Amino acid sequence: MFLRSLWLLVLLASSHISAQQLPPLKVVLLAYPGYAEYDAQGQVVGRTVDLLDRLFERAELDYEIELLPIARVRRGLVSGDVDLWLGLNNQVGLEAYAIQSLSSFGSVPIHLYYRPGEPAPTWPDSLQGKALILITNYNYSLPVSRVLQDPRLAIELRSSSSHVGAIRMLMRNRGDYLLDYRGQTASAMAELNLDQLPYIVVDDPPMRLFASRSRPDAAVLINRLDGAFDSLVAEGVNMTISRQ
Repeated sequence: MFLRSLWLLVLLASSHISAQQLPPLKVVLLAYPGYAEYDAQGQVVGRTVDLLDRLFERAELDYEIELLPIARVRRGLVSGDVDLWLGLNNQVGLEAYAIQSLSSFGSVPIHLYYRPGEPAPTWPDSLQGKALILITNYNYSLPVSRVLQDPRLAIELRSSSSHVGAIRMLMRNRGDYLLDYRGQTASAMAELNLDQLPYIVVDDPPMRLFASRSRPDAAVLINRLDGAFDSLVAEGVNMTISRQ
């Protein structure tokens, strides 16, 4: 009995040392001011980072965080260079190379904006033959992307490299509608000293964690994080990443 107990202690100690020696998980986010951005020291800071700190501490997992553009996120999940991504399921075939969490960190509303005084559009019928302003290199949810690619609507797509520029295009009649995420547009309107533009909500996709299927323990990792998430929520912790 003594030898068996001693052997179990050795195994537990070895397991603990192995866990300590594992490299930290590589977690990536898209840059978003106030939520995920680099500070003057080159550290990623923001509300999203604060919530992830609590989650990974509860799950007893080490991680390092980096900001990447969406194209590199996809490549990293496919190759396994990225372990986890917190974002939206807005990539065709994402399920083939990533497992998503059950936990949702809140939704990210997508709005269709139009000029004050004009009639409210109907999604997607009002887009028929119209010029729609998008943000360069931005991805939207899959239902929205399918509408944009529908040849029957004959939508003329125009783009702006910034949210401020997109609003200016709309106000100068260089497009009929603007499609954008609520948070970014609200910040841009504040920068321009504009009142809230009228809009309709076209989708409200949830933010979830996605683990690369290149990891053999991807499902185990997601289950562990879901469990940590649930325990924090049960204690009254607000795990919603609000983008008001």
